[in-house]
Amino acid sequence: MCTWYLISGTARLRRCPEVESILDELRDLRGDEFEVITEDAGSRTIELTFRGGSEFTDDGADELDAILGSLGRYATEPAVFTGDYDGELRVVPLDPADWSPTTCGIPIPGIVR
Repeated sequence: MCTWYLISGTARLRRCPEVESILDELRDLRGDEFEVITEDAGSRTIELTFRGGSEFTDDGADELDAILGSLGRYATEPAVFTGDYDGELRVVPLDPADWSPTTCGIPIPGIVR
């Protein structure tokens, strides 16, 4: 069974191929039903605005949340995407502190994994 899912938020992200790949995945997920807007925000940084709505199954909504959440490691500061799924609040936090230190997939020297 599908339920309408509305979600929106803004985040500052490091510009790199990994982020572009995730943004392409978001663009392909539901086509024109979501806006994936990026603006230059300075040196090697973009500001992402993601908003829209579509019908999803529970698994589909979880997949969208996971894709958005995967941007956390590339965020330059904490951000939150919020949504409404079947009358319930959904929150997708992006917190760079939750991820191991990396610079767009390139380990920082001296960090042991």
